[in-house]
Amino acid sequence: MPQAAFAEHAAFLISLADPHKACSTFYDEDDQTLHEWENGVLTIWTNFTDYTTYKLTPVANSAPLQFDVLVENEDGVDEFDADAQDDLADRLARVVGQIRLFQNRRVLSDDEVKLLDALLLPAGQWEWKEWAEIGTGELQHAMATHQLDIELATPTARQQHRVNASDDFSDGVLDWFRTQLQPQGWTLVVVSPFDELQAFFLVRLEQLEQAQALMGLQGRRLL
Repeated sequence: MPQAAFAEHAAFLISLADPHKACSTFYDEDDQTLHEWENGVLTIWTNFTDYTTYKLTPVANSAPLQFDVLVENEDGVDEFDADAQDDLADRLARVVGQIRLFQNRRVLSDDEVKLLDALLLPAGQWEWKEWAEIGTGELQHAMATHQLDIELATPTARQQHRVNASDDFSDGVLDWFRTQLQPQGWTLVVVSPFDELQAFFLVRLEQLEQAQALMGLQGRRLL
């Protein structure tokens, strides 16, 4: 069973565990995943996404460290197939990426702060569930304030239902606006972590990578 895609990340998390505590936890803000190291088992589960739990037990004397993996869901024990391996690798990569950002963070210089402020144009603060009316209105107001000549459609009832039924609701909301903004050279972003009342920003597409890099220096992510 190939383990390179997730074993290195799992071993990294275990290396961070506090030896003076019976249990160490690591939190993935993207999908509310809790990674817990306790009693020699690394457990990964989700609060509200797919209710899948992975339990990783290190194989004794393995170098590099390997794991026996148990997969559980609402129906009981599940097969650790290729899809489950990819899912586990993605979950571990996210939380490790967040931890490394935090470890490498530093205070921005005054010039970097000014640059970041210039790159991120405020686009309102609204609840995700109110994206169709309040969110659209806030974005239209923001674009007028920033003197951006951009047309933004108001979603129909059918379009609202399609976005609300997205597998990933926040992605569906962002995709709705980005589909309209990106052909005109802009995109809509949020600063993690996600919250019910979220601050949104407009960024030029050619400046997105620069804005993400500056946020990364602060140990924060721009999504």
